Amino acid sequence: MKLPKEMKEKMSKYNVNWDQLIKDFISKKIEELERESHAEKAKEILSSIELSTNGFALKEVKRNRESN
Repeated sequence: MKLPKEMKEKMSKYNVNWDQLIKDFISKKIEELERESHAEKAKEILSSIELSTNGFALKEVKRNRESN
């Protein structure tokens, strides 16, 4: 990545491992974007699933108990 000369000069004043700092930042950003992408896909999948009606589980438990 090309950086302006002025920025390079400022960076050289500090004892920082800039390469590692940039790699870490990019890695964290990629992880964040992947989480967002996975969350969006999960939302799409969940929105396409037909949910059961209210009280369905309760009715099924009662029906199952009564049949035994």
